[in-house]
Amino acid sequence: MIKRTESRFELFLLMGAVACSSSPAADSSKDTDSAATTGSTGTVSTSASGSTSTSNTSTANGSTSTSTTSTPTSTSTSGSATSTGTTGSATTDTSGTTSTTAAGGATSTDTNTTGTSGDPVVDGSLFTVTSELASDVEPAAPTTVGIVTWSMTSLTPTTARIEFGLDASYGMEAPVDLAEADFRTLLLGMKPESVYHFRIVASDGTGTYASDDYTIETGAATSAVSIGDFNVVQAEGRAGGFIVLSYWGGTGSSVAFILDADGDIVWAYDFGMSGGIARARMSYAGHDMWAISASNQGESLRRVGMDGLDLQVYDATSGSHDIAAVSGDLMAYLDYSVSCNDITQIDPSGATETVFTAADTFGQTCHGNALRYSETEDVYTYSEVGTDIVQVDRSGAVQWSLADVAGGVNTWGGVNHGHHLLGDSLLIFANSGGQNASAMIEYDLSGNEIGRYDSGDRSQNLGDVQRLSNGNTLIDFSNDGVIHEIDPDGTLLVEITGSGGMNRFGYATWRPTLYGASPDITD
Repeated sequence: MIKRTESRFELFLLMGAVACSSSPAADSSKDTDSAATTGSTGTVSTSASGSTSTSNTSTANGSTSTSTTSTPTSTSTSGSATSTGTTGSATTDTSGTTSTTAAGGATSTDTNTTGTSGDPVVDGSLFTVTSELASDVEPAAPTTVGIVTWSMTSLTPTTARIEFGLDASYGMEAPVDLAEADFRTLLLGMKPESVYHFRIVASDGTGTYASDDYTIETGAATSAVSIGDFNVVQAEGRAGGFIVLSYWGGTGSSVAFILDADGDIVWAYDFGMSGGIARARMSYAGHDMWAISASNQGESLRRVGMDGLDLQVYDATSGSHDIAAVSGDLMAYLDYSVSCNDITQIDPSGATETVFTAADTFGQTCHGNALRYSETEDVYTYSEVGTDIVQVDRSGAVQWSLADVAGGVNTWGGVNHGHHLLGDSLLIFANSGGQNASAMIEYDLSGNEIGRYDSGDRSQNLGDVQRLSNGNTLIDFSNDGVIHEIDPDGTLLVEITGSGGMNRFGYATWRPTLYGASPDITD
């Protein structure tokens, strides 16, 4: 439970952040601190609204890739389209909605084109849409990421989004970056082996229009990594959303992965890191996933797009323990090329800049083990394992020290790792802060303890904390392979366990959506 020094547990938050993809429903393709030939076939079918879906399947180097394009037409040329078991049939309900299932199981639905007040006008003839799975492009990419490209035949969109979900009521949303070629958008957060519906909604400034409804089927669940159990102890009050995770030790320790609110792995990518992954971190803009090693010897940073394509290995870097998103695609990491580990910024090109020389504060030898960035305060927070957690401005000047205001590192047990700076307080993971256990402790900025959670779990290495947007807290007991979500009263809502053995969680980041900036940066 959370123990308080007041009758109410005061919660303080900073300030904070969305994105996406879409394609036509057609043929589916698939810390440690202590220590090819190509062939193709095509099928054409027509939706009742008068749009034609063309499905093309190609095989290259033994992998199959399928994409579907929707273009306006008035003729149906497919003799193999099926709808609920009926070949080539279209059905119309009493509301005037007509749907046709295209060859390979693709469904196109045209609802009323007049629309009601506030609803987009549905006109499939305005859109040309193509979709495929990222794993169709590159087998090593996630099987759960959809890639959608599209255009409009007679209008120029000024804003757009893709609505998607497990049925035609959608429920998820991917913003479209209109600066991307072919308006390329990713559908993220989809479960494996599932059929998803999606449509494009676009405005040209004078009207808002929606495409027909399409479907895309995700591929098989990953076999590269797994968790043990996802136990919802109490559903009421949960934050939902997603958790970006890794293992720093054990089976699958080179894989970054994302869990959804049901505990399903909805994204996974093997970075091939030998030292385990201490943290996997999405960029501020949400374009990329970065991975940093847990090895005390340091290892090259790695980055891959959220589509799992074009892995980049930064051989000139040696980082370990933690990496933080800053702005756009700029990141900052703990630099293990020096014996007292600096904060170094890096962009996707590999250009680096040291912003905090840790030796000036901690001496020639130190052990930096956790790093975060706060957009609201425009500062970094840096943890040195057995000394302090300090706040550092963007010029590298130390502005504040927890040890100075709280009475020294022994106040919280002498060892610290993950932490989260809030507007008026700081959460820390105190590795020896409990009774023979680790604890989440919250201090106000004057150094007074104002909250504590001690479940009896312990982690000698790593360990992380994050205040969530709804006031809940995520606590990651890395070595024990246990993650807790608790409410403001300390009630356990969710317990996640690792897959057993030596599987030890890396740092964890909760996000309400897989698009845009994480709220631990912006809140």
